[in-house]
Amino acid sequence: MAAPSVCEDEFEFDDEDDEFDDTLDYSHQNLPECDSGKLLASVTNPACVKTFQLNSNLLFTLSSDIEKFQSLLTLELSDNQLVQLPHEISYLTNLKNLYLKNNSLDDFSLPKEFHRLQNLEVLNLGGNRFKQFPYQLFQMGNLKELYLGSNRITHLPDLFQTLTKIEILYLGGNQITNIPDSIGALRSLVVLNLCDNRLRTLPPSISHLTRLKSLSLHNNQFSALPSDIIRLDLQELSLRNNPLVVRFVRDLTYNVPTLKELAARTIKLHRVDYDNKSMPKCLVEYLNSAKSCLNPKCQ
Repeated sequence: MAAPSVCEDEFEFDDEDDEFDDTLDYSHQNLPECDSGKLLASVTNPACVKTFQLNSNLLFTLSSDIEKFQSLLTLELSDNQLVQLPHEISYLTNLKNLYLKNNSLDDFSLPKEFHRLQNLEVLNLGGNRFKQFPYQLFQMGNLKELYLGSNRITHLPDLFQTLTKIEILYLGGNQITNIPDSIGALRSLVVLNLCDNRLRTLPPSISHLTRLKSLSLHNNQFSALPSDIIRLDLQELSLRNNPLVVRFVRDLTYNVPTLKELAARTIKLHRVDYDNKSMPKCLVEYLNSAKSCLNPKCQ
């Protein structure tokens, strides 16, 4: 006789109307996909739920019953095993915050109707398997925070002019080789993270980001930056582990002067009289040699 599957196990969910809360927290429950379906179906007032936490479970996909949660403002699905999102998620038109980090989502996982989430302000897709920047996002003009770090993205389309409300854009930990000129259209941008990629240069339009305060460029391949970048009123600029910084540090290095050189400089600077009786012979000879130096600063 075959052992019962996980879906055949009884899993009870409490949903008492008299103590109904607009937040449902079923995080860290090790819920498999089948139990999440029973959970969504068991909620008697789905239209009243505003925050739904299903993070840190064992979900591969999400039940289509999610469309019943029409008042949902925040949906937390991070740290699961999601490979696909149902097209019904696009019916949650009031949704403002959607967290999907650390799953297995790729370029085919988001429904084509995903852009209908026009009220979405915060979207976290970090730690997934995207190789391309999801095209649906360019049609979501109310986004304020977008996290796509730790994916496999190699190329960015030149379409960022549609995301004029973006304040935080995190693209660190990918394989990006280009930053398009349209990045300069993100006039609301405050934080831009491009660390741990394969970037060699930035477009001159980067200087148009007048609200930018934090720019992270470390662990790339920059050997130069646009000269107009100095116009930015940055509070934080991270450049470590780039050829640009390695060369800069190398050019700063110099041989530490000897004590004799320091003594001679002090005597010259303060115009101290000296002779063989008041100074060591080697120091006097060193000072006298400056008279024959071609460098006028040595005279």
